[in-house]
Formats: sequence, structure tokens, C-alpha cells
Amino acid sequence: MLKKRFLTLFCGLIFSLGFAPFDLWWLAILSISTLLYIGENLSKKESFITGYIFGFGMWLSGISWLYVSIHYHGNIGIFGSSFLILLFIAALSIYSGLVFLLNNYLISWSTKSFDFLTLPTSWVIIEIIRSYLFTGFPWLISGTMLADSYIDGLTPIIGAQGNSFFLILLGVLIFKVIKLTQTKKSALLYLFCTVFLVLSAYISKTIEWTELEGKVPVSLHQPNLTLEDKWSNYGIIKTQGMIYDSISRAEQGEIIVFPETALILSEKDNLNFLNEIRFLSTQKNITLITGIVQRQDSKTMRNRLQSLGASESHYDKVKLVPFGEFIPLEDYLGSFLDILGLDLTNTLPGDEIKVIKAGKTRLSPSICYEIAFDNLIRTATKDSNLLVTVSNDTWFGKSIGPIQHLEIAQNRALEHNKELVRSTNSGITAYISKKGTIIEKQEYFEEKKLKRNVTLYSGNTFYSKYGNFPLISIILIYLVLIFLNNIKKRTNVT
Repeated sequence: MLKKRFLTLFCGLIFSLGFAPFDLWWLAILSISTLLYIGENLSKKESFITGYIFGFGMWLSGISWLYVSIHYHGNIGIFGSSFLILLFIAALSIYSGLVFLLNNYLISWSTKSFDFLTLPTSWVIIEIIRSYLFTGFPWLISGTMLADSYIDGLTPIIGAQGNSFFLILLGVLIFKVIKLTQTKKSALLYLFCTVFLVLSAYISKTIEWTELEGKVPVSLHQPNLTLEDKWSNYGIIKTQGMIYDSISRAEQGEIIVFPETALILSEKDNLNFLNEIRFLSTQKNITLITGIVQRQDSKTMRNRLQSLGASESHYDKVKLVPFGEFIPLEDYLGSFLDILGLDLTNTLPGDEIKVIKAGKTRLSPSICYEIAFDNLIRTATKDSNLLVTVSNDTWFGKSIGPIQHLEIAQNRALEHNKELVRSTNSGITAYISKKGTIIEKQEYFEEKKLKRNVTLYSGNTFYSKYGNFPLISIILIYLVLIFLNNIKKRTNVT
């Protein structure tokens, strides 16, 4: 039993290697096949424990980089930081336990012919719940690991969430092939299904969902300020100087993008500077898009993306980071937070995600963590011809966190077949093609300005139009069918 526990934990660790920066998605598929092999015919209790241990391994390997932010920037000691990380991992692992518990129930309801669908179904149901429950945590959605792979062609059709179903299904089918080698006919059928799905995904990469609309020069700026400098007079003056210099050197019609909270003074405190920027930008038909802190008072603010110059509008961050920008259940956790010494500024959420215009360019905006919420991004992207996301990943140092963040952005570009530009304070700043590939990027902790002509695309993919609705509908139909089958089995018994 202990040997199986360690092997299950190992499978979880291996599964996490499918995500960036390792990109060993095929190994993640094999880890699912291995897990099914060692976890056959389990009780409901053992199914939950198996899933929990698997999840603990995955999350331990996948998000341990959060320690950097909590310890080094949250000023919490080694033991306190480690405790909080392990507590978070332990909580997230419950979701993985629920996946395998639900799978156990669905297998008992399903027929032998369709039981290969129970684990992908369970997996996606719990991932969707995780994406929304308690404000949502859609990080390490399994399907995101397929971005820029040989089999990411279905993404514009089924999205990253659909790719989770696809990925787990491949793992189940491979397990079935290995298990049924003695009954050659069944094994060949599952092998055919596996090859068919892989070829379909590969061939689908050639489909063009959107149409060329034009090009526009876009410069991306990575100021590379430390967190201490960023909030100092030195950082304020340097950022203003960089913005002024960028506008002075910009060409006609250029879009200039600075990262999240590049300007830490609110508009009323930056009024003279912003008015000068407006004047200069308008003269050259330039649009500056920059993160700015919009303060309500000393303790309350909005995380804003502001456009200035040729076009003026703003977008306030809708999806806030729990325990970073706001405290869930603050009234109940107050005393515990006081012990930990957490004193966070309260950030107010925006009302809606909306398009930001820059001349003929219609940008779908997102700020930092929001890029992980596929349905939120889809809302504005349908009416856009370019995606823009800004972030400040300095909190996470040279960990794998910013690389995972970039991978999520690649998925958003691929889902909608539109280019995406990403400006960050300290990396990774990047241009991403409509196929989800990185065209150009700037690595960690270097001050850099990137500039290139970005291609604008009009039109929508299947996923842009319908989102996860078809996937959820198919899952619900499947659940109804196996539920009815379960009732039929019980009726026959009696």
C-alpha cells in the first residue's frame, strides 16, 4: 500500500512537468495512464485518497514558487511561509481527490462501452468548479499545457478547458490499449481512437479562423524596477521619463504599452504629467496604454489600464487576486491575518471587461491574473482585433511562476486566433502569434523596449463564439445518460 502511495505521489509530480517551462505534455498523459493502472478497482474512500495524493504531488511541484512572494515580499518567516504554502496545496488537493471520487461514482453508473469517458468528465467538472468557486483559481488548468505543441489544433474549437478533457482522454485510452492487449480487437479499437484524436488535433492546426485586417506598430516596455524602487520617488520619476522618451521617439500611429501599475500615482496626482503626455501623443496620433493606480483613498484603490492620446478610455481590473488585492472572508479571518502580520490595501473590482480602442485597433484588455479566466477574456475578445495583457510578476522572482503565466497567455491567443501583446514590469514581456507561439520575448529582470509591427485579425473562432457551452452541454448529456443507465440497472436488480 505504501509503495502505491509513493507511486501515486510520483505520478502527480510527473504530471506537473507537462506545464511550462518543462512542456513535457506527453509525460503528463503517461502519468494518467500509470495512475489508472495502479488505482484500479478502488473503494470510494481509496479513490479520494489516491486523487488527493496525486493532486498534492502536482500542486507541490506546480505552485511551490508562491513561496517566493510570501516569504521575500510578504515578510513572513521561513516556517510561516512554508506552512501557508503547504496549507494552500493541501486545500487545492481536495479538488483532485474529488475528481477521482466522482470518477468512482460515474464508473459504477456507466456501461463498460463508455466508461473511458468518466475520468475526463470528472476532471473537467472539478476544474470548472475550481475556476469559479471562492472567486476561482484557474491556474494549472490541464489543457493549457498543450499550447504550442503538436496537438494544440483543437484549442480554437474547444478551448484550453476542452483540451483538459482531450488530454485526460488520451491518458485513459492509452491505459485501455495496454490493459486490453490480450483481447486484441478491443485494444485495436482504443488504439485507433487514440491515433484518430491525435491526428485530428494535428491537422486542425492548419485551419485559419480569422482574417488579416492590417498591421500596427506596437512597442512594449519592461521597466525592470524592483518592488522597492517602483513605489519610491526614484521609480516614479524614472517611469515618467521612460514614458516621455517613448512618446518622443515613437512613429505615427504607434501603440505604446507599459505594464501593470507602471504609474503608481493616481490621475489627479499625475495630472500635469498626463496632460503633457496627452498633448504629445495626440500630435503624433499615438496611443499610450499604461497601468495606473486609481486611488479612492489611502487604503482603497482600483487597478486600472488607461489609454491616453489618440484614443482615451480605461479598464478597471475585474478579477482580483485573493490575499493579494483583497481578503476573502476578511470579517472572519481578521484575527488570524493579524497574527500573520498581513496588511493589504483593499482593491475595488471593475464592473465589466471591455474593449480599449486605439485608432482602428480594438484591444481586448486583461490585467495580470485575469488572463487565466478564459470566459472573462472571451467576453471582450469577440469584438477585438488584438489582445493586450499587462502584469507585474516581480513578486515571483526568477521562479517558474511567470513562465506559467506566459503559457496561459499563449492559450488565450490560440483560443481566439488573434495576436497578443504582453508588457510586464520585470519579465516576461512578449509578442505572441495567433497560433500561440512566442514571436519575440524579453527575459527576466532586464530593462528593455521591444517594438514590432503587430498583425490585426478580425473574425472569431468556434470557441470565441460559443466558449465552453458545447463542452458543458456534452458533459451534461453524458451525465444524464449514465444516470438513467444507473436507474435502469437498479430497476433490473429489483
